[in-house]
Amino acid sequence: MREPLPRAELELNKPRGGSGSGAKAAWVYVGLAYALSIALSVFIWLTGGHESRFMAVSYVSVFFPAAAVFVVSRTMNAPIGPLGGGKHSILYFLLALFLMPVVMHAAMLPISSALEGGLPWQTWLAHPLSGLYMTPASRGWGTITLQALIFRVVMNAFFGVAIVSFLAFFEEVGWRAWLLPRMAERFGARRAVVLVSLIWAFWHTPFALSGILHADGVSAPVMAFVHPVGTIGAGMIIGWLWLRTRSVWIASIAHGALNNWGQYAFKFMDLRQEGDGSIILLAGGLALAFVGSALLTFAVAPASGRTAAKA
Repeated sequence: MREPLPRAELELNKPRGGSGSGAKAAWVYVGLAYALSIALSVFIWLTGGHESRFMAVSYVSVFFPAAAVFVVSRTMNAPIGPLGGGKHSILYFLLALFLMPVVMHAAMLPISSALEGGLPWQTWLAHPLSGLYMTPASRGWGTITLQALIFRVVMNAFFGVAIVSFLAFFEEVGWRAWLLPRMAERFGARRAVVLVSLIWAFWHTPFALSGILHADGVSAPVMAFVHPVGTIGAGMIIGWLWLRTRSVWIASIAHGALNNWGQYAFKFMDLRQEGDGSIILLAGGLALAFVGSALLTFAVAPASGRTAAKA
C-alpha cells in the first residue's frame, strides 16, 4: 500500500513570508535568468555563432540561475534556505548518476545503428593496429593498449561527471532548490515539476539558436526544436529526484550525469549520414520524456502534491 509522505517531509526550503515569497519573486527570477540567457546568446551569435572566438565565455551561463537567485533573494526578501539538507541515500545517488544516461543510450544506440548501418565508431577505435589504439592528437592519449584505453575512458568519465556536476550545482540552486519549492507551494508538486521543466528547457533555446548548444550536422533551428524535448524530460526526472530527496546535491549529480554521460558513447563516434544526429537526439529526448512522465504519474500523488512512498 502507498501513502503520501508527511507534509513536513516535503517542504524543505519552503518560502517563509516576506514580499518575495509569492509568485512575483518567482517570475522576476525567471525573467532575470532569461534576460541573461538572451544577452549572452546575442553576443555569441553576433561574434560568429558556434565558431565565435568568444565561445569560452558561454560557460558563464551555468552561473546565471545562481546569480538570479542572489539578486532576487537580496532585493525581494526571498531567501533560498539551507542547501545542505535532504536525503542522500545510495539508491538516489545511483539513480541520479545512471538513470538518464542509461535511458538515453538505450534509445539512441539502436536508432544510431539502424540509421548508420551499424554503430559508427571512430576509425582509430574500430581498427586498432597490432592491438594498439592510435588515439587522436586532440585527446592527448597517444598510442595505447586496450587496458590503457579502458583506464583513460573510465578516468575521463569519472573526472568529467565530477566537474560538470559541480558546475551544474549553480544551475540547480536556481531551478530546483529555489524555484521548484515556490512553484510547488502554488501549483502542487506534479504541476510545479512540469512547469519548471518547461521554463528550464526554453531557457536553453537562445543558446541553441545562437550556436552555444551545437552538434555537428544539426542546424540551429533544428537544435532549438529538438533540444527542449530532452530537456523537459530531464527536468521531470531531476524534479522527481528533488521531490524524493529534497537534495540540491542529488539534483546536481543528475544534471551533471545528463550533460557529461548522456551522449558519452557518441564522443567516440562519427555519424556518416547528414540529418541522423537530430533524429538520434530526438530519440534520446523522447525516451527521457517518457521516463519522466512515468515517474510523475506513478510516484507523485496529484491531489496532495506529495511524493508516494511505501507504507
